[in-house]
Amino acid sequence: MLNTAGEVACAAAANVFWVRHDEVFTPDLDCGVLDGIMRREVIAACHGLGLHVESVFANPGRLAGAPMFITNSLVGVRPVASLDGQSLPTSPRIAAIAKAVSRGSK
Repeated sequence: MLNTAGEVACAAAANVFWVRHDEVFTPDLDCGVLDGIMRREVIAACHGLGLHVESVFANPGRLAGAPMFITNSLVGVRPVASLDGQSLPTSPRIAAIAKAVSRGSK
């Protein structure tokens, strides 16, 4: 979903993240993002894995072709298979983040 400025904000009921190399990106809180528990857990898990997390203002084009995942308290960390009908690549970083979040919640 986009905010009124056309920037990526979130999925319908989840926070959005994408991966480029060793960096993880997520929309900035000023984009209208919910600063939820899982969002904070994912950011902490990324830091624990040595991954830099950057909160950004991004138009949809910035996500194009990037491995993506969504997160909320019900689904945990879930890879996104496609965006606007285009298949997205996977990333071993997403699996590592999901595992780290899962360990942290036990």
